[in-house]
Amino acid sequence: MAESRTIRQLRQALSTLSSAETEKLINALERDKLAGGNLPHDLILGVLRPRLQAEDDSKKKRGGAPTPVRHLCWPFEELLVNQRPGPKHRGRVARTSIMPVWNWLATERLPDTLEDISQRIVDHTLAKDAAGLAAATEVLHATCAQAIQEGIAKASPGSKTKRLLVEQLGGEEVLEDAREMALLLEVAPLLSDFKRGMPKNIAELTPDLATQVRDLFDELAAAQPDAAPYAAVIAMRHIQKPWQMFRIVKGVAHTNTDVLISRTDISIVGELLLLDMEEAVDCMENVDPAEDPDPVLEKLKLFTQISRGITEEIGVRRDGAWATRLMSARGAVSEIIRERMDRAPARIVKALPMRSTGRFGRGGPSRPDLTREVDQQAVEGANRTVKFLEGARRYAQAGSFVGAINTAVTEIDNYLDDYERTILDELRSDDAAIRDRGEAFLDAVAGLVQVFRTPDEAALLRKRGMLAKDSAIA
Repeated sequence: MAESRTIRQLRQALSTLSSAETEKLINALERDKLAGGNLPHDLILGVLRPRLQAEDDSKKKRGGAPTPVRHLCWPFEELLVNQRPGPKHRGRVARTSIMPVWNWLATERLPDTLEDISQRIVDHTLAKDAAGLAAATEVLHATCAQAIQEGIAKASPGSKTKRLLVEQLGGEEVLEDAREMALLLEVAPLLSDFKRGMPKNIAELTPDLATQVRDLFDELAAAQPDAAPYAAVIAMRHIQKPWQMFRIVKGVAHTNTDVLISRTDISIVGELLLLDMEEAVDCMENVDPAEDPDPVLEKLKLFTQISRGITEEIGVRRDGAWATRLMSARGAVSEIIRERMDRAPARIVKALPMRSTGRFGRGGPSRPDLTREVDQQAVEGANRTVKFLEGARRYAQAGSFVGAINTAVTEIDNYLDDYERTILDELRSDDAAIRDRGEAFLDAVAGLVQVFRTPDEAALLRKRGMLAKDSAIA
């Protein structure tokens, strides 16, 4: 759907705001919305929020004034995922499940109570009453946990009650998400100090943090054993190297091999990391780096980091289920990269076409084909291709695709060498039209050289091209 004129004008008007100013405005708008103000809150927030989304993701924080729904999500916020490409997995709750569960609570499980608690949360938020807000939030967590658990308990397998509940929530996966939400809501008081004291973005698993995670694990195990493994899940979503959580897992499971760890409740850490890897493989398979190299490179980086991290932290036996999945994912990535590299030289040729100049159009030396204009779309695709190739080279060793990368690099290197040499000859032509078209192709090849080699080499090529053209004019 095309963006309306109002939205475009609003986006343009707000585009000059800094990140700090944008966040301040979001807070003010959300507070006004909580107070029942008449501003077009959703319209303005819809324009502002995307500007802070990437920044919030990198900082692992969420801006704005927390609403009652966000307070509900606080105990399980580390489990939330934006998309669920496959079936429900323990340790992952789809964001799309939040509102169906909230609406179920509001209309059937707690029709009056939830409204009253929500209003108290709003009142304490607007009054900046931290103590009152904390007390109201605690009641929200405990009340909703009990309501969800009792509601699910009434929906016995195969019963009409369960069928209707699944239909109301929007699927079996949402029901299972609700069950996991309730588990974390139930132990929210035990999570409070741990979560509030944890930095949002942690570079390394320190001994101090490891002790805190282990202590929380023991507390949860004593209070609600099913919730104990989530101590590691919560922590791993704050750590830049989440595979380091295996250092704690090995102590809890009393083993350091994947086969035995995978049979324990704490195996959730390994399962989530393997899922991250497998989803990275899916992204690499479905997104063409010639169209958009950045997300593919990001997933390739994530894949190689997790793959290496798992094998460094625990002993992976070839006969284990995790080893099978790990080897399968590595093989898939190697094949995907090989296929991408096989196509790479052809994209360069399409952007910088050459033709044979022999007597009958064959067998003679190849020269730049200047019978056509530069295909800007092909040049942009070639630039994205070499950007991906250069980025992928950093992970070739860890990802086991060195051979495919080297073959493509050599082929493209040789082609660019030939093209650079011959385009300079064309720029010395007596024909002004040939020189002008050659200059456009020179700019295209220099752009590729800048990405594929170095900016200095690209600058030198441009300078040589201008000298060649000037010599023809003189």
